[in-house]
Amino acid sequence: MTGIFLPMLFMGMAGASRRLYDPTAHLHNLPVQGWNVVSTISAYCLAVFQLPFIFNFFNSMFNGEKTPENPWQATTLEWACPSPPPHGNFEKTPTVYRGPYEYSVPGRKTDFWMQTDKS
Repeated sequence: MTGIFLPMLFMGMAGASRRLYDPTAHLHNLPVQGWNVVSTISAYCLAVFQLPFIFNFFNSMFNGEKTPENPWQATTLEWACPSPPPHGNFEKTPTVYRGPYEYSVPGRKTDFWMQTDKS
């Protein structure tokens, strides 16, 4: 990102105007016109490097692996809500049996213990 804005800073400090049809028409702009080329090339590189992100975004959206309902195995109630949530957020009102952050409970085989699990 600096590759685009730093040359523009140098040009502005030298007094070059930005919005000109022909920037070489003014003699005081000529010494810093090389920075304009650097800024343009940097902008094109930045645009090219966005292409893998855009491809990955749409490829993941349409062809990507679907995640489970609770991928992080969080124990709080918002993970008991189906996706997309119905009106009122829950299909039926959940019953809570313990606090939201009970991890590593002695005697349990796993850390994940949902608030709505009775056992």
